[in-house]
Amino acid sequence: MSDINIRAHPKFSNVYISGVPNNLKLYSKNLVPGSKVYGERLIAFKGEEYREWDPFRSKLAAMILEKPSLEFLTKDLNCLYLGASSGTTISHLSDIVYDGVIYGVEFAERSMRQLIQNSNKRKNIVPILGDANFPESYANSIFTPIDLVYQDIAQPNQAQIAIENCNYYLKDNGTLILAIKSQSIDSVQKSEKIYIQEKRIIEKAGYAIIDNINIHKFAANHIILTVQK
Repeated sequence: MSDINIRAHPKFSNVYISGVPNNLKLYSKNLVPGSKVYGERLIAFKGEEYREWDPFRSKLAAMILEKPSLEFLTKDLNCLYLGASSGTTISHLSDIVYDGVIYGVEFAERSMRQLIQNSNKRKNIVPILGDANFPESYANSIFTPIDLVYQDIAQPNQAQIAIENCNYYLKDNGTLILAIKSQSIDSVQKSEKIYIQEKRIIEKAGYAIIDNINIHKFAANHIILTVQK
């Protein structure tokens, strides 16, 4: 039995916390007990196993700690995850949306091999080797309506990639969570100018920005936008 008191997050379904309000730690309940994905700490509490969720390794965790206004997580969420990498964040999302499906699109073959290895026991993750610049190219692999598009891609055209995928897949009133890395767009311009530029692209496409969340203390030169279609 752990001496850590783990409790439900007051806002986000199937996310768990411990600690005091100004120094919270995040957890997800392990969908595959006994299994780690990236060396995270496993904690047994009241007959359940939890995985500590590192905000320095996961921008989604960082975002939740910064208290976004939009509650977008449900157990049966269907998610298109662009930039799934080797599986750190998507594995926690898998714990949280255990009755949904997460389509993890990744371009790099090496990362895809790691993602497949890390998710082979997680039946709600569908790894897709594909280029997010061409959303129609993986349409045959997506077999449910999409409630949430989550994007974490280090590309110069980050906002445009998000819009094209949302136009193609996202349900009306669905949610986009967009991590913007300014250095990947322009390493010379000031970050704030880049953020303004990307927001304009989102809004010009007819999407509403709900939250603008600075996560610099967890990931340098990053903000996260929550957007609704």
